[in-house]
Amino acid sequence: MKSTSLFAVAIMLLTPVLAYGGTKDSANFQLTQSVTVAGTQLAPGQYRLTWDGSGPNVTVSFAEGKKTIATAPAKLASNPTNQEAVETSTEADNTTELRAIDLKRITLQFKTEASSAGN
Repeated sequence: MKSTSLFAVAIMLLTPVLAYGGTKDSANFQLTQSVTVAGTQLAPGQYRLTWDGSGPNVTVSFAEGKKTIATAPAKLASNPTNQEAVETSTEADNTTELRAIDLKRITLQFKTEASSAGN
């Protein structure tokens, strides 16, 4: 059975830097543990998220410096709590899958194989 964990800002520091006047938005964050998104494992470190589109379906890029490490489809939703957090789940093989990133005003919900299989 998969367990779901919600890591607060202490686990992952998110600093949104929203770009105005376009369909590209971005945020910087520090990842303190390894997670998998769209089949790519992200190691702990500093990343920049950039997402393209006005929603609800967007494409999110994860970059270290100027190098894009991973790209994943996501759904853009409002964040009613206005709290920054990260939602993950532990898979049967003990890997940690990234489910969502909550920023101040929005949530990026990542599509996973498990959620795609149920649709």
